[in-house]
Amino acid sequence: MLVLLVGVFMIASGFVLYRKRNMESFFLSGMCISLMLEFCGILIFVAKKGGYSREMLEFLFVSMKLKTSIQYLVIPLNLIGYMIALGRYLFPFFLLQIAMRYSMISIIRRDSLIKRLSAVLPVVSLVVYYPNIYKALTAHSARLQDFLVDFSYGWVLFYIAAALFLLVREYFAMNMVFFRRQFSLIVICLIAISGLYLLYCGQDPGQVYRFYSASYKWNRGVGYLQHMWDIKAYYLLMAVNVVCGTLGFFSLLRYTQEIYASDMEEVVLERKYNTARVGTLVFVHSTKNQLLANRVVFKRLNGLDMEKKEDVQTAQEYIRALENINGALLERMEELYRSVKSSSIYMAPCHMEEIVENAIGRFRGKYPEVAVEVVLEEDISILADKGHLCEAIYNLLINAQEAVEAAERGKEGKVSLLSYKERLYTVIEIKDNGAGIPKSSMKKIFDPFYTNKNRNHNWGMGLYYVRAIVKGHLGILKVDSKEGKGSSFYILLPKYVPGA
Repeated sequence: MLVLLVGVFMIASGFVLYRKRNMESFFLSGMCISLMLEFCGILIFVAKKGGYSREMLEFLFVSMKLKTSIQYLVIPLNLIGYMIALGRYLFPFFLLQIAMRYSMISIIRRDSLIKRLSAVLPVVSLVVYYPNIYKALTAHSARLQDFLVDFSYGWVLFYIAAALFLLVREYFAMNMVFFRRQFSLIVICLIAISGLYLLYCGQDPGQVYRFYSASYKWNRGVGYLQHMWDIKAYYLLMAVNVVCGTLGFFSLLRYTQEIYASDMEEVVLERKYNTARVGTLVFVHSTKNQLLANRVVFKRLNGLDMEKKEDVQTAQEYIRALENINGALLERMEELYRSVKSSSIYMAPCHMEEIVENAIGRFRGKYPEVAVEVVLEEDISILADKGHLCEAIYNLLINAQEAVEAAERGKEGKVSLLSYKERLYTVIEIKDNGAGIPKSSMKKIFDPFYTNKNRNHNWGMGLYYVRAIVKGHLGILKVDSKEGKGSSFYILLPKYVPGA
């Protein structure tokens, strides 16, 4: 079983680094590699030490032939012990580093000294437990050896407990559903891997170095290897290993796949837009020229002197109608062109209240009788392009109201605009209790020219335009919707701290 877990974590560590190259992935991969080193060291040590039941050996090695092959490998005890030391003391360090990177506790995020200080105990332990140094220190002091066993095991457990506390605390502090859903995969993965580590971390490297000495402390070690357990205990042990290993690997796999799928959606969407953009620009240019030519014809028709007064009056009415249509088409073409062409975004510090008031003001111009519920946290400052961000919020408000009307909610219809802080972001949430978005359409709503509304009045560029604006603000646009109950759109902007 343990040898299979070694293989699983070798695959997992490589997979994580291949899919996502950031600090969190680096630390997570470091945890997997550390666990792999510790498992390898323990397996080699157990194979060479012997004295265990056949059931336990089959549990650890799966195959007795593999156990025998490992037993006769020419590997010195010093190397085996230091492999265990590397895994034992690097794992809690990497775990705590991940937990501190995810934690939103201000003193941890702002003070990098805490993160640097957390490396002191692992580094000191690895230096002290270097074979030659450890043997020189403990050669004539059994008390020092006992102290090192207790102290190293103590800080390891403290790091694990602190890291898991930070992770669980952060999970329950999250309010946004998709943040919590994604973070739950990370928490499950880290708890499961930590469970495996805790099963085996009792093995002190000093016990390996002093294998032939009668003075080293055997009060710990890999606990279940110190007793002859019955078959029920073996089954329980196997179940714990299987559950922790399975949860850890598949949570990690699913989380990495979600991140990769999200990145691929961005790439695919960008390709769709680039393809549509070229054709649209050509279309807009040629159509605009034709409409301008029609305008000249209208002017000439309007200047004609017809013999019959009633025909003249009718012609003038037609001309005015055509002029109105032509003007509306030109306006729509300009709107389409503005949404397609590259727009510069100039961000500057501003207050959220100002952005929201402008967007609500524009919304009331179209829906003067509709009241929008506004809930803002006090004194939120953001870094934004006021005009573009206001336009994006306005478009989402219009979509929300149209969804409410489509669901025929009547007086129960509700559109809300909320702003609050969540982790590293300032969130602008626009939600409604409208018709909701069908699951079949969820992956298409941000595509250029996609719409399920009346195509004579909607071009399907609104949500893509909003997404482009949010992306230009270095932010993220998310949606959460339940068909028949309503939708929530989230604009996540990087948190801005004035004067920081």
